[in-house]
Amino acid sequence: MKLVGIGDLFIPGKYILSGFSEFKAMGIELCTVEWELENFDELQKINQLIEQKGSEAYEPPDYIFNAIKDADIIITEFCPVTKKIIDECKNLKLVGVLRAGTENINLEYATKRNILVYNTPGRNADAVADFTIGLLICECRNIAKGLAELKKGKWVRKYANSGNIPDLPGKIVGIIGLGEIGKKVAKRLNGFDVSILGYDPYIETPPENVQMVSLDELFENSDFITVHVRATKETEKLVDERLLRKMKTTSYFINTSRSSIVDEKALYQVLENKYIAGAALDVFDVEPPGKDYPLLQLDNVTVTPHMAGGSNDAFYNSPKKLADEMIKLWDGQSSGFIVNKCVFKKDFLSKSE
Repeated sequence: MKLVGIGDLFIPGKYILSGFSEFKAMGIELCTVEWELENFDELQKINQLIEQKGSEAYEPPDYIFNAIKDADIIITEFCPVTKKIIDECKNLKLVGVLRAGTENINLEYATKRNILVYNTPGRNADAVADFTIGLLICECRNIAKGLAELKKGKWVRKYANSGNIPDLPGKIVGIIGLGEIGKKVAKRLNGFDVSILGYDPYIETPPENVQMVSLDELFENSDFITVHVRATKETEKLVDERLLRKMKTTSYFINTSRSSIVDEKALYQVLENKYIAGAALDVFDVEPPGKDYPLLQLDNVTVTPHMAGGSNDAFYNSPKKLADEMIKLWDGQSSGFIVNKCVFKKDFLSKSE
């Protein structure tokens, strides 16, 4: 059996080899091929194309095909696995994606061909949780704004929220979504002596330090609100004008999740009219936003370029995280990382030989 990892600018092949080293001990041949791109901008353009038009919008170069054509297992982060690849890789049984999103995989066709597809949910949960806390403090304490003014040669001590610059102890933080990231945010907040409200209709056992409430209650009572839910049809514009107008005038809104979860136009209006104190945003309806983007014109917003999940540890640790789940298949075990569970059978490997 042969495993081929497709390395890229974020996760080079050597980290795939290291993460899947246990597979080598099982007698599986490990190989890698590097997806050769000029720079991160080129990769971002390809990723945006795939997110908008699907996995078939970009066909990998021939040297990728040549490297993976006899693979039983393909491990990739961003490089697409298209219908052509699935058809030409006659031995292909497993595809592992080194991130949560599987937009770069032709999942429907892989399922039709009985190929198991794994993803790596929560690989950057620590990175996003850390970043969220950083953004929260950065916005309410004007850290980035102070830096920007100093770089212009200005010594500015008054900002849009002057008169409402809070300490965290005693405040209420509302967390929307208590999956892996939301739980890690709650854990980190333990050290700040805050009260935490949570909303998640799917969670069975919330963290002990979180009081579960309705969405309306969370917006009415929180001093800070942070969003950590998946982008789905059900969550599209979950945070709308009605909810935003329930927030305290002294409160702050943080989004390191996905922009589609929030009605961005409504958020702009409440910020422009100072109905809330401020917002910290890592995601936008249009990415990258132009310099004239409406939200970027406001003085009560801290913005970052969709970078919350981008720590080196998040990238480099994901191969081992995925390998630990995929290896269960050799014992006939399923995994929460399997995307197309309808394909899984306890004897999957023996039937695939």
